[in-house]
Amino acid sequence: MSRKGLISFLFHQKEDKLFAKSLRAITGLYPVNIKLYHQAFMHNSAVVHKNTERYSNERLEFLGDAVIDLVVAEFVFKKFPGKGEGYLTEMRSKIVSREQLSTIARKLDIEKLLTLNESLRKTKNTNLFGIAGNALEALTGAIYLDHGFKMAQKFIINKLIRPYIDLDNLDSIHENYKSILIQWGQRQKKVVDFRLIEEVMERNGRLFKIGVYIDDQLVVDALHQTKKKAEQSVAEKALTHLQVNISEYKLS
Repeated sequence: MSRKGLISFLFHQKEDKLFAKSLRAITGLYPVNIKLYHQAFMHNSAVVHKNTERYSNERLEFLGDAVIDLVVAEFVFKKFPGKGEGYLTEMRSKIVSREQLSTIARKLDIEKLLTLNESLRKTKNTNLFGIAGNALEALTGAIYLDHGFKMAQKFIINKLIRPYIDLDNLDSIHENYKSILIQWGQRQKKVVDFRLIEEVMERNGRLFKIGVYIDDQLVVDALHQTKKKAEQSVAEKALTHLQVNISEYKLS
């Protein structure tokens, strides 16, 4: 905890002190510039100004995304010595995937801190899962601006990766998304079906469009140069769309 952050906390208003305590519980840090953190949780639906990007969390999200990418890239580089670029890229992608960050955000109770348009919050179909994931990136951007790179790095590694990501399990996840989706269907008593929708001819060759159908309804589709890769790609998209926590399923 920085001395500057603690001093700043002592002068916060009552409402901000409660907010700062919530931030402390999540990040391990007291905010110095608390406005940054309010903005980090400000969804554009709640912004009354015309220039929503200036006042919503979108700019902080952009920054936080870049900081997370850099920190995770260095983390996997050191964690897996001797591994090639392709492996490191894949591991980084798994750690910073939208599904992964949104799952962590939910576990951190980020949703409770979101500032949303009231009608949006009450809508049952609101995808708070994804919105919370975006806010987690924005929070990281706020920490970077407020406390610097080193503290942002510690937050990402000690508060996000180590407590919530099973690196051994993640390392073994390689093209098993189809299997996991089928297991999910069995648990939910739903029929999961992979169907070839069409073959697309392009200059570089043929592409296969595969769709995932659940109870005979198309959920998502994906294109790839082979049917197997297309099935894995569309299965991954479906798991993200369905907000499935893949760590709960056995790999095969």
